[in-house]
Amino acid sequence: MTDKGADDVVLPPALIPRRSSPAVAAAQHRYTPPGPLAVAWGYGVACIVLAAIATIVVGWGTSRDFWGYVWTVIVAAFYAAGLGLFTALPAALLLGWLLRGVQRQGQHVLAFFLVPLLLGWIIIGLSVHAVVVPLFMGAAIGVAMAAGRAAVWPFARA
Repeated sequence: MTDKGADDVVLPPALIPRRSSPAVAAAQHRYTPPGPLAVAWGYGVACIVLAAIATIVVGWGTSRDFWGYVWTVIVAAFYAAGLGLFTALPAALLLGWLLRGVQRQGQHVLAFFLVPLLLGWIIIGLSVHAVVVPLFMGAAIGVAMAAGRAAVWPFARA
């Protein structure tokens, strides 16, 4: 009696499919969101950067000494934090979730610059019917959010 099975076909080692356990495959591609402290740290850095940009651009020459500028940055940071709680934080969390499959942190920082720049430019531009000033405002928001994302870089576990 002759065996007619196809078990005598030998594949070269490069063509043999690898079999790994589902646990190993899941551990390699599992997304771990940043912890609450990392989110708070990035949010705080973004608020301070945006406040510093606003103080340099708008408030230059309004104070008599260095401490007046420091106080202006602090007040502007609280303003940015309050406004950003309903705008920037949800956008950052959504953007981070959308980028969960991207492993390169530099691409995250670039996306955290470009997306807020475009959103800020479009939304502010449409509300005030202007082009140039909303572009600069969107750029400031984008720089602040990119700085906040870059500050979280060491905590990234993706």
